[in-house]
Amino acid sequence: MRLAAGKRALIFDVGNTLLHVDYAHVATVLRAHGHGVEPDAIRAAEYAAKAELDRALAPDVVPGPNVQSLLWRLPDGRPSYFATLLAALGVPEADVLPALAALEADNRAKSLWRVVQPGTTDVLTELRHRGFILAVISNSDGRIESDLRAAGLAPYFAFVLDSSVVGIEKPDVRIFEMALARLALPPSAAAYVGDVYAIDVLGARRAGIEAVLMDPLARYDAPQDCPRIHKLADLLAML
Repeated sequence: MRLAAGKRALIFDVGNTLLHVDYAHVATVLRAHGHGVEPDAIRAAEYAAKAELDRALAPDVVPGPNVQSLLWRLPDGRPSYFATLLAALGVPEADVLPALAALEADNRAKSLWRVVQPGTTDVLTELRHRGFILAVISNSDGRIESDLRAAGLAPYFAFVLDSSVVGIEKPDVRIFEMALARLALPPSAAAYVGDVYAIDVLGARRAGIEAVLMDPLARYDAPQDCPRIHKLADLLAML
């Protein structure tokens, strides 16, 4: 499936789009807590966590905590992103909080989203060569620009909008409109690439931006109403 003609800019999510969870590290942390799981199993379990985010952010759900807080522990007892992931891996309920605490502490020290998949820089280089302006919108904790710099990816992007820095989170339409204003482009001239349907696809769509869903294992149980890619290089055939 090709994107509509006339695209001049591509805007990217970061987590599990440009920088991916270090599944090997998460597996090491869980093994240290007595739960022997493999990195590939963790990657697959993330689909359950994304489904939980989609339910929590559905248009007919009363708004709750901000999106960043949905990652870890929720005061109202609803399952968070990582709690859902751990449950999908078979971690007993009594062991979830200690494992969450360990992963959250590691993430504070160094983001768990830190793996650059092979070929990423080749794709970004080719997109720039084709004349596209590249930018980033990420729900993050203020570190995303430095994380991209450490990964060697920052020079590819005209700008980075970090939700904690600008004070607006996806799927709020305003952060997408902010990006369009920075680009000085109409919505039809941009496309957005991200990995969570309710946050990335629906958020971009509210701003009139065509969205692409990153679905690496082809297991995302979300509406089939947008283009999907399994890896970043798949974008090249869509443009």
